[in-house]
Formats: sequence, C-alpha cells, structure tokens
Amino acid sequence: MRRILVASLLSSFALTAAAAPSKPTNDASTPATPMVTSGVTAAQLRYAAKIDLPYNAELATFPNPAKMVLKLNLDETGSLSHVEVVQSLSPTLDARVVKAVRQFRWRPAVLDNQTIPIDVNLIVEVQH
Repeated sequence: MRRILVASLLSSFALTAAAAPSKPTNDASTPATPMVTSGVTAAQLRYAAKIDLPYNAELATFPNPAKMVLKLNLDETGSLSHVEVVQSLSPTLDARVVKAVRQFRWRPAVLDNQTIPIDVNLIVEVQH
C-alpha cells in the first residue's frame, strides 16, 4: 500500500481583519470611533491521519503527484462540519481521502479573541 502525503495545506482562510467605523450618532459630544480588531488567528491543523491507498492501475493513471482539493467548513470549536471535493481524482480515491480527512483535528480560528467558523481549502497531494 502506498501512503498518500498530505503535503500542503493551502492557507486560504477566509478571514478579513478590517476596521469598520462605528455608526455615527446625532450626539455631538460622542465622537465616532473606529473599531480596532485585536487580531486574527487562522485555524491550525493539530492532527492529520495517515491515508493509505492500495497501489493499483487506477492510481497509476494519475500524474505523480496528483492533487486533490477539498473545501472544509470548520465550526467555532474547530470541528469539521462539512467536506466538499472541489478537485476530484476519482470517486473511489475521493471517498478514502475524505474519510481520513474527517479524522483530522483542528484548532479553531480566532477573531477578536472569539472563536469563529471558517472555510478552509485543503490540497492533498497523492504520491505514488
């Protein structure tokens, strides 16, 4: 059995730390103050399960390395709530990779000292 390496994690975390001005008030004694963010911390992969696939004729037809792209939805606790295959290899290989990715553990993303849900694009490189 060949091992699939989760070689790269595309950190395309959809976080934006933009300062948004507060709503203006009619009271002249209260100046409008922009909100300042205390920072953004992207979600972090804490544990990645090994993905083993049998080397067969189907796997041999892919380039080496073959790339598969997944879109993951992480909730406020860092738990995986949804996995979507964006770039597929084959239904058989996709199912095995998604099953392993569901075992990954994440540290949640943080915005202004509050954990937030986030979308993550994960690139899995299959080497044979």
